[in-house]
Amino acid sequence: MSFPEEHLDLAPSEGGGYYPATIHQRIHNGEYEIIRKLGYGPRSSTWLVLHDSQHEPVYSALKIFTVAASEEAKDTELPILKAVTDLRRFSLRLPVFHGSFWEQSSAGTHLCIAMNAMATSARALQRGANENRLPVHVVQKLIYTAANALAGLHKEKIMHGGIDADSIYLGATMQTEYLKPVLDSEPQPTTVVVKGFTTVLSQPLSTEYKWNDKQKNVVDWAVHVGNLGHAQRRTYAPENGNTYSFAPETLLEQASCSLMTDIWMLGCLTYTLLTNTELFEMPGPAAHRISAMHAVSEDEIPISWLNDEKLKEYSANARTSNIASIESGLEHAVHKDDVGPTAAFIKSCLRLDPQKRLTAHECRRHEWLSMANACSCQFC
Repeated sequence: MSFPEEHLDLAPSEGGGYYPATIHQRIHNGEYEIIRKLGYGPRSSTWLVLHDSQHEPVYSALKIFTVAASEEAKDTELPILKAVTDLRRFSLRLPVFHGSFWEQSSAGTHLCIAMNAMATSARALQRGANENRLPVHVVQKLIYTAANALAGLHKEKIMHGGIDADSIYLGATMQTEYLKPVLDSEPQPTTVVVKGFTTVLSQPLSTEYKWNDKQKNVVDWAVHVGNLGHAQRRTYAPENGNTYSFAPETLLEQASCSLMTDIWMLGCLTYTLLTNTELFEMPGPAAHRISAMHAVSEDEIPISWLNDEKLKEYSANARTSNIASIESGLEHAVHKDDVGPTAAFIKSCLRLDPQKRLTAHECRRHEWLSMANACSCQFC
């Protein structure tokens, strides 16, 4: 039998060394009790924990890194998370750092970071929608929140580097008196024994928000931006294995990324949430991909790129994309009156020249997102 989620037997030398947590286990000298598993990724697993604080028990999320990833996370993700927490005064919907410590397991030593817990992701919300397409007003709320968070990050020269449907979360009420009855009413965590390891299946926190909620309710949603594992500050370089939604600057021989790469990802995410189609996810060399981007966006690449080794076969006349234009891709997914304004926002994010894209501040103030932050009182 294979592991249903993270491979607990994967050695640190092979990029693994996951922490083998079990339900009701207490760690860090008994301060934290494992309640349920919220999710996992290639470098960590995240758990809902009950922290015995000095005042009263508090629920939070505990991200436990693999042995292989812990040292790097200590030097990169942890400092950025601390810096991001300082941005709380701007009321940004970003992770809040609660503390960190090291924990020992049979695999080695793990960095553990406690932060505010979140509920299900935008991707999970999308999967529950008709044809996996979210309504325009829901997407506007999600994208506005992301743009607002990026504006705060970019002001501090922090590139998120991972803006996608898995990095935007719906909020959860974390007060103990509210959350405990909810947890008690839900199915208990499922555990499976594989190769001598007890593995716990992920069980994200539930939310009352629905994909088909009316706009007057959606404007009051608590939405958060998380997943800072790809974030970089002040100096930026493309990471191996990160697609950056195929931002053209990352495909070059002289590949680069910047704060403006986040904006490209935001535009791609907007299109994907509305249409359930990934933009520019196509095979082939960089020249063919960027030629298709030119055809779809009707935008020009920087002249300096023509000297790049990977763009020798670039053609401004190529049409190798799965859609003819942003507008045509939206026509089957949104009301005809929404096609033009929506396409205008997306195309402003998807300028091929990174310097010509909207800034995060300009995104959040864009007319297309104006209703996302409207007051629900109906009098303002």
